[in-house]
Amino acid sequence: MLRFKQFIIEENETLEDLSWLHESDDAEPKKLGNNDKGVLHELLVGKHLLGGKHMVHHPGKDGITPKEQHDIYKSKMSAEEYNSANKRAKAAAEHLKKHIESQGHTVHDVHWTSKPGDLEKSTGIKATQKQDASDIVIHSKNEKGLVKHHGVSLKVTDSTSKHIGVSNPGMESMYGAHHIREAHKESINKQHPELGKLSNKAKRKEYLKALPAEEQKNISNQHKDALRQIAAHVHKHLENAGTEAIAEHIRTHVLQSHATPMQKEGHAHIRMTTHNLSATEQKKTGETHGHHIVNPHEHYEPMLKDHKNLSAHLQGTAVVFKYKGKRLATHGMKFNSQSDPHSSIVGNGRPHA
Repeated sequence: MLRFKQFIIEENETLEDLSWLHESDDAEPKKLGNNDKGVLHELLVGKHLLGGKHMVHHPGKDGITPKEQHDIYKSKMSAEEYNSANKRAKAAAEHLKKHIESQGHTVHDVHWTSKPGDLEKSTGIKATQKQDASDIVIHSKNEKGLVKHHGVSLKVTDSTSKHIGVSNPGMESMYGAHHIREAHKESINKQHPELGKLSNKAKRKEYLKALPAEEQKNISNQHKDALRQIAAHVHKHLENAGTEAIAEHIRTHVLQSHATPMQKEGHAHIRMTTHNLSATEQKKTGETHGHHIVNPHEHYEPMLKDHKNLSAHLQGTAVVFKYKGKRLATHGMKFNSQSDPHSSIVGNGRPHA
């Protein structure tokens, strides 16, 4: 399943000045990268939902079972790091379990749905990963034995904010802005002809690293300028298309708040974010972590249907969406890797409070 880094933007920050807009995602990780930490969280949450027993369904890429993948990650972590991740996941599992029990159901089984096709194998309901971003599926039963599927998109962050990135929209969400990306690439290659001859990403990164600091900064500035142009292109398209198009863009690309195939069949889909609590909140609650559950479709659809009250605003390298004048979501643009001059461009969709 497509993963992405999770970043926080405070209300008073200027988007184009934020380092996450051009930060490298593929810099050599010291230990586990953000993606791996997210996957480990899924595996541990599933394990704790099953009372300490690893999920059986379904193997990840290369046929690695949930337990095997868990053990690989654990071997790369210190005991302290693993215990912290395990404690956080256990708290998340307990919160999920209470949520399901509040609906009159109990957990029966849990499946890891990390690959295309896993959702259908788990539920019998066809769904692409774009249609349903569930990382795990919880199978529950009520007192009458009625089975209900709960697709869960799990998000985890070290931040104290629950409002983190929920989507990673690609170039398909940028309405033909490929020409801006290609023009930027050609311009960089014209300035540095050797780059155009390097088809290997690692060699391009080495080339950039060897350049004088001033030239590296110059390329970085050109990156940001290209991102501003793309954001302006997306903003102009949406402004011309109208408020219904803005609503659909938010629904599909930014907040992923469309009804999933499971929901259309009477089952459930939720997004749960686990975050750190502030020192004040920890003292007040006695807990270390907070958990935020939302049904994206149920929560956002009333606002998106009221599309006449939606508006799109260009802000640096992002498009900010407002509902009745208040921030609803942000679609930020960024290079997938600042260290590769030929990097692809991706987005970061994030809800606001």
